[in-house]
Amino acid sequence: MTRPCRIDGCPDAARAGRSRCNKHQVRVTRHRDPHFTEWGVADEYGVESIVREQRPVEGLTRLERVMVARGLTARDVPAGEIARILGVHPRSVYRWRSEGFRQAA
Repeated sequence: MTRPCRIDGCPDAARAGRSRCNKHQVRVTRHRDPHFTEWGVADEYGVESIVREQRPVEGLTRLERVMVARGLTARDVPAGEIARILGVHPRSVYRWRSEGFRQAA
């Protein structure tokens, strides 16, 4: 018999011998918070200023990095330059540009 994850609203089953599902157990282990997510909330004004000025950035959430990459792509900035501005690998920029890329909910 499987138990449900003890985190409110989680439909997944708990791991064997644990009280949380795998997703929440990993979040607790890595971040000490079962609700942690890197996506956060994007500041659209800040993202637009970064796109307009094309300057290196620090401290952006993953969602903001994706938005900046897409904004710079719309301005025909090469992937290598976008990667330098965002401090990521060019492969990440290509993945974020793709039509099939979905942001986590």
